[in-house]
Amino acid sequence: MLNCQGVLLERKAGKLKITYWRKKEMVINDLSRKNTIQILKHIQAEKGFKKLTEIQKKAYPEIFSDRNLVVVAPSGAGKTLIAELIALKDLISDNNVTTPIITKNYSTQSKNVTEICSSKTIFLVPLRALAEEKANSLVMDYRHFNLKIHMSMSEIDFNEEEIRKCTIIGRMPNLITHVKNVIVDEFHLLGNQNRGPVLEAILTTLLGKVRLILLSATIANPEDVAKWLDAILLHSEERQIPLDYDILPSLDPDKEVTRIISNNIKNNSQVLIFSGTRTKAEEYADYYSNFIHKKSKLTSKGETQKIEAFLQSLSLPKDTLGNKQLYELAKKGTAFHHAGLGRLARKAVEELFRQNLIKVLFCTETLGAGVNLPAREVIIFDAKRWNNEWLNRNVFHQIGGRAGRPGYDIYGKCTVLVSDSREKKMIRQRFWQTYEESSGMNSPLISTKPRFDEINSMLICRDELEKLVLSLIYNTHPTFQDLLKLLSKTFFDFNRWKASKKKDSILEEWQKESKESFKILLKQSEDFDNDKLLGLERLFLESDLEITKTIDGDESQAIYIRDNKTQYTISLEEDHIFCSCSNQSFLCKHRIFVFKHLPLNTVRRILDKEFSILEKLIVNGYIVENTKGEFRTTTKGSICAEMGVTRKKFEQLKNWLMYDVVSTNPNLTELLYFCVKIIPKIEDSDYFVDNLSYKRPIYEHVILGREILEVIRKHQLYEGDLLRVEVSLKSLIAALTPLTEYLGLTKLCQQFKDLDKVLSEALRHSF
Repeated sequence: MLNCQGVLLERKAGKLKITYWRKKEMVINDLSRKNTIQILKHIQAEKGFKKLTEIQKKAYPEIFSDRNLVVVAPSGAGKTLIAELIALKDLISDNNVTTPIITKNYSTQSKNVTEICSSKTIFLVPLRALAEEKANSLVMDYRHFNLKIHMSMSEIDFNEEEIRKCTIIGRMPNLITHVKNVIVDEFHLLGNQNRGPVLEAILTTLLGKVRLILLSATIANPEDVAKWLDAILLHSEERQIPLDYDILPSLDPDKEVTRIISNNIKNNSQVLIFSGTRTKAEEYADYYSNFIHKKSKLTSKGETQKIEAFLQSLSLPKDTLGNKQLYELAKKGTAFHHAGLGRLARKAVEELFRQNLIKVLFCTETLGAGVNLPAREVIIFDAKRWNNEWLNRNVFHQIGGRAGRPGYDIYGKCTVLVSDSREKKMIRQRFWQTYEESSGMNSPLISTKPRFDEINSMLICRDELEKLVLSLIYNTHPTFQDLLKLLSKTFFDFNRWKASKKKDSILEEWQKESKESFKILLKQSEDFDNDKLLGLERLFLESDLEITKTIDGDESQAIYIRDNKTQYTISLEEDHIFCSCSNQSFLCKHRIFVFKHLPLNTVRRILDKEFSILEKLIVNGYIVENTKGEFRTTTKGSICAEMGVTRKKFEQLKNWLMYDVVSTNPNLTELLYFCVKIIPKIEDSDYFVDNLSYKRPIYEHVILGREILEVIRKHQLYEGDLLRVEVSLKSLIAALTPLTEYLGLTKLCQQFKDLDKVLSEALRHSF
């Protein structure tokens, strides 16, 4: 890490001055590749890397190339440093950069601020906690470079003027011509149903315009992502710290937990314990706190005072939900960590853990998603989430991968607690290669390889495909041919190629044929003929499908198809076609297979009804085609694209405004309640929040202007939960304001502006 005892780098008169205390000073006039490498090696040394890890050895030559990179390696392998060095290399090599400074959130003094840096880097991270951690680490690790960093996570802190002056930014603005690198952390979320389509649209738009660096610890098919992005794949399974797993059946899990805790405290090491729900994390922390306190060395008055002093230095309230419990638990050497905690509470827990004052931390999967808190051992209480669904395999191994602290431990261990041998077998088969596939049921778990989930495109339905088309038009103003080219370069189309019988062919040849299928989906098909039908069928050449039975009804028809040993049902109703398979996309092989058994006129009507995406966008006033053949979004289309919702949801919002909201002539409070109620209907979220229970607290915080601490005390709420709903509310209002203006709802538009103003003020004092 670059600290006051290490290397000081500052920019003076266009030169990069490097001062080594107790060593000779040297000034580099020529920022050549050789000198850049020298600087970067010193940075690595100061960050604690005495030698390159396997993934860094593979990556080092590519730092100075312009190729896209897909970097996949376990936690602690040094992936992030590779991305940071790429960003820093370009800043060092950019002679136009002169002492840009840290942002509004990190005050510092500086001169000669560059208005536009031509080597901007964008870091995209999936969670607020990760954004804060990344911003803080960049500030601390590279503070002597005087980087100007802007962290933006919502409309609250999005400041385009500030972004124009920054070298490293944390959100995707309309400044791509000034951006050289886009670094995507946790890119496996491409396969997340809620976040994936947005990330895919971003990557498709950026492909060929910037250098893409994608980072992930766990993924089953990194080759697919690398091939899709024409990137160099850098893949390593080497962990810096060896990791052992143990699946432990026990009718008395309490005995095993206390044993693991006791052994680690005795060896002055720490434990992370993951639970499926936040309630369990809190209950376990409280239940084991006295045992942890008894076993640890925190009984001394000095240690307790140190913890209390740190908590007070943060001005962490003592009497809010969660915080009161955290104060008591921390003094006993333990705590809990979940998404409901406020920013200060999370900061307190994480820093006390880093200082080894918290010995055992009880947490949910949120902590496994990238926040850098490794421990000697990890215990997984639940391999299922709060909704009783299995943990994603990638998330499971990320959690387990937190075991083993680089620089402190020589090994790490993860223990998965199960009730009996039956559950043990289920865990083995789900999260590891099964023993039948390897060397028998009696082989030790350490000898098996983890099983990861593949990531695939989440553009799995017609509405999402239409949303992507609208987004591409909004961002790129393409011609029809440009649009076909963009669509043929999506991860969605790559997945179709991979799933087809043509996956052994050249991808570029597939993309040429694929454009023909997109033509059919984008435009009306009056001239649809057998050749076009064959074009669609060629995308799904399957010889193992068979129609076994058809049932004709008065208004519908059912067609039964055998696919190997599985039977699926195709339903035809009023020019709509449905399939019982898990592929929600219209382009599943079963529906395409049925097409060749239907009259061409029926196929044409189905295609026009289900697709004709461009025509529907034009007819409904979302896009126009100019005299140059370029498609552009109308005002309505631009608003829809900026909101990031499907056309169906957009129309629902429009009707809701015009018929439900306007008709009641709401005051500001009633309008606020309307918005709180509608959020779950338009926002996809990984969190379960009963928004209606937040109506009164939000009213008191936003409308009455009461302090957030007063509100959460009164209503016994978690600060993180209240702020999450309010941030969603802020995003919704920011989208609805131009929509009401477009609809001519002048009074309502002004009310949204007023509501936005008071909400912004409330949030500004809360973060």
